[in-house]
Amino acid sequence: MDVGTKNHKTNQRLSIFELEALREAFRQSVRENDVTEAEWARHAEHFVKSTLQKGSRSTRA
Repeated sequence: MDVGTKNHKTNQRLSIFELEALREAFRQSVRENDVTEAEWARHAEHFVKSTLQKGSRSTRA
């Protein structure tokens, strides 16, 4: 799976283990934030943007 945004010039390929960790982190975020099923799409968009920002900060360090 290719992941990228306008800010990322190169695409990154995620391993199956990274995807599973990301999926579990999303599920945990849903539980911790009491997100209803109807709100999942909006929460997922925020979650992905937040995760990408955190990832880009860690690669700059």
